[in-house]
Amino acid sequence: MAKFVVLRKGGGGKVAINPDQVAFVRSAAGAFTDVFFNGQQVAVEGSFDEIVKLLGLPDAASNGGGEQPRSAFGPFGR
Repeated sequence: MAKFVVLRKGGGGKVAINPDQVAFVRSAAGAFTDVFFNGQQVAVEGSFDEIVKLLGLPDAASNGGGEQPRSAFGPFGR
């Protein structure tokens, strides 16, 4: 079963994102972060670190080695 995370969109509204489909996350101007998935780009409200945490994506600093992370910096290890 797919897991969805509901985030506030920049400019109003909400979006539900399946973290397993996220290919890339990048910080954007102001209090926004861009999330890329399935060929789509969505600007969401929140800092880069907040969004990465909410999506449950591992970051390179917390990865103790071994498994390649699918990190906020792109689809590593694929």
